[in-house]
Amino acid sequence: MVMRQGDIFYVNFNPSIGHEQRSSRPAIVLSHDLIFKTSRMAIVAPISTTKRNYPAYYELQETEHIKGKVLLDQSKALDLYHRQVSQADFIERAKPNEFKGIIHRYKLLFDLVDDYQ
Repeated sequence: MVMRQGDIFYVNFNPSIGHEQRSSRPAIVLSHDLIFKTSRMAIVAPISTTKRNYPAYYELQETEHIKGKVLLDQSKALDLYHRQVSQADFIERAKPNEFKGIIHRYKLLFDLVDDYQ
């Protein structure tokens, strides 16, 4: 199994606590392919059908099989090997322009606040 940046697949987010997304749901790989190749870890963000609007959510527009919002504020590093993610869990790959929009929004989460500029 090889998951690449922009791949959307099902993954089980359990265990989770508090407001963290839980159970099996679609997620998208945000991290560079090199991270997965060297560690079998990937930074992923869950995808939800929530109706809420929030600046850290990116609504998917161009995907064929998955509709919903990428919850960028809930991104986390996961060991996909030990979570037993396989090619059977693969759903689709985000289109390049849409993925660029997702990463652009994700980077905004790490902008410096005024106190640090």
